[in-house]
Amino acid sequence: MAAQVPRAGELRPGTAIPRWVRLLPLLALGIAVVTQIFSDDQFHAGIAMTVVPLLAAFVLGPLWTAIISVIALVLIAAPLPITEGFDLIDDLVVGIIFATAVSISWIRQRFEAGLVTMMSVSEAAQRAVLPELPERVGDLACAGLYRSAQRGATIGGDLFDVRPSPFGVRMILGDVQGHGLDAVGTASMLLSVFHEAILDEAELAGVAWRLERRILEDAAHGYVPELFASVLLAEFVEETGEVRLLSCGHPPPLLLRGERVEVVDMKPAPVLGLRLSEPVRPVGAVSVAFGEEDTLLAFSDGLVEARDEDGNYYPLADHLAGLVVPSSPRRLVEFVWEDAARFAARMDDDVSVLAVTRVARSARGHGG
Repeated sequence: MAAQVPRAGELRPGTAIPRWVRLLPLLALGIAVVTQIFSDDQFHAGIAMTVVPLLAAFVLGPLWTAIISVIALVLIAAPLPITEGFDLIDDLVVGIIFATAVSISWIRQRFEAGLVTMMSVSEAAQRAVLPELPERVGDLACAGLYRSAQRGATIGGDLFDVRPSPFGVRMILGDVQGHGLDAVGTASMLLSVFHEAILDEAELAGVAWRLERRILEDAAHGYVPELFASVLLAEFVEETGEVRLLSCGHPPPLLLRGERVEVVDMKPAPVLGLRLSEPVRPVGAVSVAFGEEDTLLAFSDGLVEARDEDGNYYPLADHLAGLVVPSSPRRLVEFVWEDAARFAARMDDDVSVLAVTRVARSARGHGG
């Protein structure tokens, strides 16, 4: 199920200020009033009252900040025994401080609204490049995971998807050179071309050619910069119990069969968009057996290029060998990411992981 996008001005539960924090200014106001009433030094106790609206400015909206400011100003400026230490100049300074608090609250609320809008746009862009994968596509169970190397970013140049086609269920996992909006735009374009090409092209080489041609054409006419992309394409054939794979400069995937982990032996074609020679249709597709409960684990090079404190690369196949691999693709990709995060002292590139499992016939009627 796709994630819900917040409405305008609404913070998601994980980022909204907790209710108990919003009650702190009222608690502080009560404490300040009690302190001022029972303190022998009412002037300095009253100064503590000025802190309350400033605290409210960081957790409440401008309306409630103004209400608290007015209450505090009345308690300070009113001709009461507890306010004898304040003169007109003091009241004026306190009023300026309270007006500043209201302004801070208004600016903060505007900033939060802009942040929510930016996060919503970012989520929409992420779903365009990394769509929410269904749990089942035909007789396949699948799950994907993406983590950006750039702190605070939710999207980058990685892309993946699994879609049905007239020629079988097909998969793509790609990595566009670089980061930023240019890489995101190129990744989104490649995904759109993939969705169209799998309906017409009978061979994976034809799909790769369509992707290559689109990159070259868009770059030649200035629609995208001259970026290159590595891509892994897969076609799952139920009738023969095979998976056909074609790599354009992408790391070979792993096949998990029970406790055995196999690196698919394949010769990759050049990455897309390099312009090293005249464009030709990629060759080198391989077919391997893909039976029931077998899992294909594909990943971007950002995963295997993660390094520990000694500079060693993350040995994914070695870490999975001999383990009882989680039967659920979702648990598998989460396990791989958690294992890599424990291993790595640094990750310089985005990480994408995609797992596809052929469901056993006895379990197909219970999926979904």
